[in-house]
Amino acid sequence: MDFSKQAQTQISLADLAARLGGRLCGGDGRAVIRGVNTIREATGEQLCFLTEERHRELLVSCRGAAVLVEREQPDCRPVQVCVPNVHKALIEALKLFAPALTAFEGIHPSAVVEADAQVAEGAAVGPGAYIGHEAQIGIGTVIGPHCSIGQRTQIGARCRLDSGVAVYHDCRIGNDCILMANTVIGATGFGYSFVDGKHELIPHNGGVILEDGVEIGANSCVDRAKFGNTVIGAGTKIDNLVQIGHNTQVGKACLMAGQVGISGSVVLGDGVVMAGSTGAADHITIGAGSIVAACSVVFRDLAPGSRVWGTPAQEIQAEKRSRVLYHRLPELAKEVKELTKKVQQLEAAENDKK
Repeated sequence: MDFSKQAQTQISLADLAARLGGRLCGGDGRAVIRGVNTIREATGEQLCFLTEERHRELLVSCRGAAVLVEREQPDCRPVQVCVPNVHKALIEALKLFAPALTAFEGIHPSAVVEADAQVAEGAAVGPGAYIGHEAQIGIGTVIGPHCSIGQRTQIGARCRLDSGVAVYHDCRIGNDCILMANTVIGATGFGYSFVDGKHELIPHNGGVILEDGVEIGANSCVDRAKFGNTVIGAGTKIDNLVQIGHNTQVGKACLMAGQVGISGSVVLGDGVVMAGSTGAADHITIGAGSIVAACSVVFRDLAPGSRVWGTPAQEIQAEKRSRVLYHRLPELAKEVKELTKKVQQLEAAENDKK
């Protein structure tokens, strides 16, 4: 992507600093800013940012017009904009310079909306979308092209469903939620019983509840419950290619990176972080504030605040020690072999004395 063309917005450096709650440390506040880029790639009319100390040395050669910093830096070529929190200011700057996209309004002629469905004023339904019987779409919500909203499903205000999202029947989505392309909410869970020599699908008569502010990445799936509801707590953010099994209860403000797999009936406390390619076995509880490191699988309950790694996941320092020993196994095996040989020689010598 050519970041120099990411938006048509332009703003003076002084006005930008004010909007971000910062102050200029020298420089000309009349300079025009037209975009945001990295320290390495920023050019003459772009804002960049310093979020990691290891990048500080790049400020000497940076070609950007200005840089966001939390404290004034020596030997810095761009004008410095000092802000209380660089991450927060960067989010606001990126919103300001976001690419301009043409939004659609109202209900597209090619969309199908059942007569007993309710689409609030100010909501939008895109081309080829389907809104099922008795479904409800809230104020300001955008249903993208080729989405499918099932019977009796309720979607709150100011949500965004990107193209190809499928929300099955009897699901509830709160306010300010984002479902990215091809996400599936409310498909039947993977539950079977072996009956009369074959795997028989167990009916899943429950639903899915996404509380306010939930965001789910592309091609992720949240399965419906057998009974009751699968619940994703308010403010939880889920990456692409994530699978959430039936009847799982996810707490508030959790984070799940790509390729996480959560089995059925798992309970995640508030603020749990599941790093990339992690998994959780069915019917376990992961306590609030726990962190599961990348490529780990949890097979047992975890106390609140746990930090685990590995398969099976264990306390992270214990796993580090185990991995050090694992890599020493060839050396240790050689030592054991040599020691065994010496013991055998000593035993043989002792037998000869007898």
